[in-house]
Amino acid sequence: MNPEEASFEQFFAERIKAKGFSLKKLSEVTGIALAHIENLLRGDFGNVPSAPYFHGYLMRLGKALDFDGEEWWSRLRGGARNSGALDTLPKNRFIKTGMPKYLWAVGAGVIVLIYLIFQFTRIIGKPSLAVTFPSGNPYTTPENTITLQGTSHNADSISLNGDQITTNPDGSWQKGVLLQNGLNTFQITAKKFLGGETDVVEQVWYQGVTTATTTSTSSTSRTGIF
Repeated sequence: MNPEEASFEQFFAERIKAKGFSLKKLSEVTGIALAHIENLLRGDFGNVPSAPYFHGYLMRLGKALDFDGEEWWSRLRGGARNSGALDTLPKNRFIKTGMPKYLWAVGAGVIVLIYLIFQFTRIIGKPSLAVTFPSGNPYTTPENTITLQGTSHNADSISLNGDQITTNPDGSWQKGVLLQNGLNTFQITAKKFLGGETDVVEQVWYQGVTTATTTSTSSTSRTGIF
């Protein structure tokens, strides 16, 4: 039978017979209720679910019975019931949907905020600073040079009386200095780029050796004979 000349119900019955399907089997294969298949066979489109479902039924039946469901939909859609202005299939509430993009942005913002809270001290807090040598303060030495040593953590820079000190990866540092006679005062400063600073003042007393020249005067006594 030429599909162009046949009604859908006639064409539909022919395809079922040609493929050897029973109505029950066709219902199982396509997932279309038996009552709806019977309505289609009778041409009772008014009792078939609304247009989106009707369209879907034709596509499934076309796949099972080897015919062009879209072609028949273009011919029969005028007789299908309208489901409303949108005329679309209802959403399946069991289908998982992706998270809206704005929620991803909010989640990323929360993660960054938590990170900043935990890293607050490291980012903008005050650094730690300690002098490990000399141990005393003030410290007395007979030498005119001394190497100050210490440790620092969470600092971006360290300086001694304004001169930069190179810090080792483990946070330790050292700086050799030349002492002036008397009391020498050193200010060690650890700074953070975005945070505060920590200062430690170390005093070293150096007394140079003074060479004194002692002149001895010898007195000569004479003894006279009378």
